[in-house]
Amino acid sequence: MSTKIGIRAWIDFAFKKIFGKKGNEICLVSLLNSVLDLPNPIESVQYLNPFSLKEFQEDKFICVDVKATDSQGRVFVVEVQIAPITCFIKRATYYAAKTYTEQLPSGGAYSSLKATYAVCLLTGSIWADDRLHHHFRMTEKESGAVLLDSIEIHTVELGKYIGTQESLGTTSVLEQWCYWIIHSHEHSEDELRELLPGLEFLHATRELRKIQEISEEKQMYDSREKGHLDWQSSIVDAREEGREEGREEGREEGREEGLEKGVLLGRLLALQEILGGTLVTEEEIKQWPINRLSEAIVTLQTKLRDRKT
Repeated sequence: MSTKIGIRAWIDFAFKKIFGKKGNEICLVSLLNSVLDLPNPIESVQYLNPFSLKEFQEDKFICVDVKATDSQGRVFVVEVQIAPITCFIKRATYYAAKTYTEQLPSGGAYSSLKATYAVCLLTGSIWADDRLHHHFRMTEKESGAVLLDSIEIHTVELGKYIGTQESLGTTSVLEQWCYWIIHSHEHSEDELRELLPGLEFLHATRELRKIQEISEEKQMYDSREKGHLDWQSSIVDAREEGREEGREEGREEGREEGLEKGVLLGRLLALQEILGGTLVTEEEIKQWPINRLSEAIVTLQTKLRDRKT
């Protein structure tokens, strides 16, 4: 039996190597076209910040988004975000606007500005619906007229993807990429070739496998993965600590049971966010008794520990 690749594509180091390395333009073009669905599809791209192992080695806080432009001058920014922060949308808007304005050199003409597209792949969920892809752009309220050559933001919530490998032959390219990004580490290279035989997926799979083979890249990947998991765990710990303080105060006021439930609720929601999926909605969880909340937390903690191993 072939060995599983074991490298998660959504860890930033792996993601940028796959979609931001010169020679892998076919992967980025395919992903962008599957999300943006532009009237004039992207044919080729040129990286504005290509992947560099040296940058990762020298700067632990390196910006890991992928920036590129095409023959029409359009600018594309792609990033993967683990456990989105509460101000994520404001942050995404800020960086999309910053990228748009950076096109204009000092003294340049505003007419030279080209459309900027920000594509945000999220391992969790931020919108209260079951839609995988959300598309935001600047429009006139009454007529719906679109400001062309301006800014668009696209979110793809990987946590909402529910497809299976059996359905890959009949799904969209976007859904195929979602499956690959989420599940490629669970397969061997041979299995992925059979499941997703497109040239863009073959390129991506080969890059993922190379990380496992090249010792310095594997070390960097392990470091970045550990950093992500430690950061996620710190979110749970911080929220739990804050809830615990509130519970202690509540005891003095005779509100222990209610605040204990609040602690458990916060912890369960944080674990769901970290694991990139939604068990049930917050409103439904609020109706659960304490014992059911505790049982659900134990289940999700087990999943988190398994993912760290």
